[in-house]
Amino acid sequence: MTFVEQNRDAQLRSLLILDGQVVDIPGALQHDPVYIHTVDFPGLGELEAIPNGNAVFFTDLIAATATVRETGRYALRWPGWSNFWHPLKQLGLLNETPVPGLPAEATPYRMMVNLLAPQLQYGDDEKDLVAMLNVFEGLVDTVPMRMTAVLLIERDLDTGLMAMAKGVGYPASIVAQMLVRGDITARGVLTPTRHVPVPPFIAQLGERGIQVDVTEERLP
Repeated sequence: MTFVEQNRDAQLRSLLILDGQVVDIPGALQHDPVYIHTVDFPGLGELEAIPNGNAVFFTDLIAATATVRETGRYALRWPGWSNFWHPLKQLGLLNETPVPGLPAEATPYRMMVNLLAPQLQYGDDEKDLVAMLNVFEGLVDTVPMRMTAVLLIERDLDTGLMAMAKGVGYPASIVAQMLVRGDITARGVLTPTRHVPVPPFIAQLGERGIQVDVTEERLP
């Protein structure tokens, strides 16, 4: 396996914590039914939650891995998403290795991209969505509490600006301006977890039409 392949494999893996133990899910098993659960997203209804990314990276960042009982990062998709992709993975249709015997070098993955991408473009009247749901549970001064943060971004049909473009571009722009103004004084390689001031960042998102709704409740 080449360095590029090893790096891609590491990026596709999902690391979770379940019952206090780190669970490593290879990308090939990401859509297996055993790893899928559903969440109820306000305004959208039931969505699939699919393991996606390294949640342990963040618990390590705040030195909490040893005390966390459960955490994970998941991609949210409409119901039925995993039932579609799971058999395609099993059949090797997402493989990036060239298929032998063809007159030109072609991979199953590249064939699918070239075939499907032109047919799956958004129409002028169609919206993409960015949906984020963060749920934190734990003890606050010995009291069991739950904090939930919800964010939902829709495409702006007047400008054509995609929800994903807003969800990625606006935060980058806000932080860049913070650096220029001197709101962030640290130098070197920085992380949002430690270096971006949260209240002004959230406020500036709101000025751009992106609202983060946070609620807290006491658990029984």
